[in-house]
Amino acid sequence: MYKLLVDGPLGDQRIEYVDEAGSYYDISKVLWDERQRGAMPPVELGKMQLVGNDLVTLGEFLPSHAAAVYARSVPAEVPMTAAREALIDAGLLNTIDAYIQTVGQKDIVWWQFSQSINRQFPLVEQVKVALAMTDQQIDQLFIAAEQIRKQRAGEV
Repeated sequence: MYKLLVDGPLGDQRIEYVDEAGSYYDISKVLWDERQRGAMPPVELGKMQLVGNDLVTLGEFLPSHAAAVYARSVPAEVPMTAAREALIDAGLLNTIDAYIQTVGQKDIVWWQFSQSINRQFPLVEQVKVALAMTDQQIDQLFIAAEQIRKQRAGEV
């Protein structure tokens, strides 16, 4: 098997393996192909850049790689109990509960009775806007809730 250093579709750098006849679906994203350039030099994923024919390690992570890694760290969905505990820890539960009482009855039912909450749920965006929060603040709440879930489940 041969190694390819590629910029993945989300911007993250990774190593892919192919056989002699294999290929990567987007050749423009391949930084190093051992079949053409020889053995891959040491790499630090996320910091590699091709300069001429040389693979260079940058001092910092490429912004696209860092963004892709961060996006993967934000859970898509967390249990509502963990979400509420994260909100308590952040001092936001009472504020959000008060806001929820101002929205439509269907959203109130979802907030009160859902087993989990998805990061893409429209109510999450409504709360973000109403409380003048940033995407990063909402992401951090989801990350905190996932950490709480893992702790309660004995996974960490």
